[in-house]
Amino acid sequence: MFEVCIDVENAEQAVEFYRAIGLTLVKSDSGWARMADGDTVFWIMEMPFSSSASPASEIPRSYQRHWTPVHLDFVVADLEATVARAMAAGGTMEGPIQERPGGGRLANVVDPSGNGVDLVQRPAK
Repeated sequence: MFEVCIDVENAEQAVEFYRAIGLTLVKSDSGWARMADGDTVFWIMEMPFSSSASPASEIPRSYQRHWTPVHLDFVVADLEATVARAMAAGGTMEGPIQERPGGGRLANVVDPSGNGVDLVQRPAK
């Protein structure tokens, strides 16, 4: 098992976004939330803008849109409906829905704190 930690500027807003794409809220308090998708735990952690990314790092946290080679893919049953909920919860979409080889579909979405995630609809069997 593994757990995912997502640093955000506003935990309440992030909870609404991640609920919109299918995560379940397990527990929350001021500045944090524990969410889940099955056995996978997602920690939503409100971290101050420009605070150090780690004790040994001088790299400050920044919440404008950023790219990282590691990102999360969320498999959804209804891509259009999930995209609509994500946008209503403060997300933004980067480009149109893409048709993928083999019949799958993908939407590049950004959470309210600038974290990019992909919403993926697998092809019908």
